[in-house]
Amino acid sequence: MNMNSNFDKRNPFTVPDGYFEDFASKMASMTQTSMPSLAWYKKTKSWIAIAATLSGVLIGAKLLMPVEMASKTVAQQHSVEESYILSQMDESSLANYLCNADAEGQTSNK
Repeated sequence: MNMNSNFDKRNPFTVPDGYFEDFASKMASMTQTSMPSLAWYKKTKSWIAIAATLSGVLIGAKLLMPVEMASKTVAQQHSVEESYILSQMDESSLANYLCNADAEGQTSNK
């Protein structure tokens, strides 16, 4: 038995009269509806995020840089002072100073 023979081959759907005559104009009017405008804070949200990120990076860099430069300055200052002191000492007084420093270090460790 053939199952398809039970169904009618006619299309039960019909197109209303004059449907395709106004179809283009109806479709154009439906698509031309204006888009809702966004609030100003939604438009500028990404710019605010970018500005906050950049300011955070700049402030962080500013806070970290002086610490690094200050430590270099202190190290340079010690180097200058040591160079001056060493230039004012002769070899015998330097040897005496180092021997005394070693002797004090050994006695304090015991």
